[in-house]
Amino acid sequence: MIKILIADDDGATRKMISQCLDEKKYSLFETANGLEAYAIIKKENINIAILDWILPDMTGIDICKKIRKEQQSGYVFIVMLTVKNERDDLLEGFAAGVDEYVKKPVNLLEFQARIKVGERIIGLEQSLMQKQKELFDINQMKNKFLGIAAHDLRNPIISIRGFSELVLKDPSNLTDDQKEFLSIIYTTSRGMLAMLNDLLDVSLIESGRMEINKRPESLIKIIQDKVRVNSFQANQKQISIHQELLTVPSIEFDSQRIGQAVDNLISNAIKFAPYGTNIYLILRQDGDIIKFSVRDEGPGIPREEQHLLFSEFHRLSIRPTAGETSTGLGLAITKKIMEAHGGTIEFESSEGAGSTFCLVFPIHPMSL
Repeated sequence: MIKILIADDDGATRKMISQCLDEKKYSLFETANGLEAYAIIKKENINIAILDWILPDMTGIDICKKIRKEQQSGYVFIVMLTVKNERDDLLEGFAAGVDEYVKKPVNLLEFQARIKVGERIIGLEQSLMQKQKELFDINQMKNKFLGIAAHDLRNPIISIRGFSELVLKDPSNLTDDQKEFLSIIYTTSRGMLAMLNDLLDVSLIESGRMEINKRPESLIKIIQDKVRVNSFQANQKQISIHQELLTVPSIEFDSQRIGQAVDNLISNAIKFAPYGTNIYLILRQDGDIIKFSVRDEGPGIPREEQHLLFSEFHRLSIRPTAGETSTGLGLAITKKIMEAHGGTIEFESSEGAGSTFCLVFPIHPMSL
């Protein structure tokens, strides 16, 4: 049932409006006081508020401004009763969030028409909220399914990747064909593992279950570890990784998550860089921030696609140079990780001139 508040300090006006509204259809509330009107709207989750412009203690316009400022869910359709008809007055009301005006003395046919408009809007809003809830529930089911599937597939893929890498480190007893096949197995399993990890992370982030455990760590060590992890793929494409890792202050961060962010930038650079090119890693302090940047000599990102970089499941027109797989989730996850640390991710890119991605850490973030 739609809840309607009638707030007017004139008892005759309240009675007239109340009598023209079907009490079987609406739940009605009345008051002659502005502060009480505001309290009723908040307490009773009023759907339609009929407010006189001039009320004791608090004007209808002031009530409207507070409702619009504080409103988070459940739209309140506001009908303002007034003798004012100057354009500037009406514009003031619309700016405050008034939906409809009814001029005093009240024409009941006009008033009922305005209420029907409010009913339609409230009905649409309630329908939208129901659809949002249904979509949220579906999304939660999707996240749960992705989490279970990715988790169950992850361990066997780790084994395949690990054993193939182990054999490739000593290929002396392998034929050329066997080395090629093992390289394909390693590369494919590594790509599959990255995809599974991304799906697990999206599931955690969207369900609000991504934990961040901060403690003092060495960024240089994290970066060097991720360079070693990615060196095999870089060597396969004859890509040289140049490091300029300057000493920076120790900060608190989640080593697993920041390691993941660093790995995403390095592996992306390798993935999209042409054979035989260079990648440059720089770690430095810049005032009260620390920056870790990864610059490649790849094709760059088209300007018209750059707004999609940090969106989930979006793939750009540029493709990995060796057919590597990509979920389109890595940068979106990296952005969330940096935000959880009070930092940001920045980028510069021009078509044909490569790209630079940068993780920016505050040395004294507010969240620490």
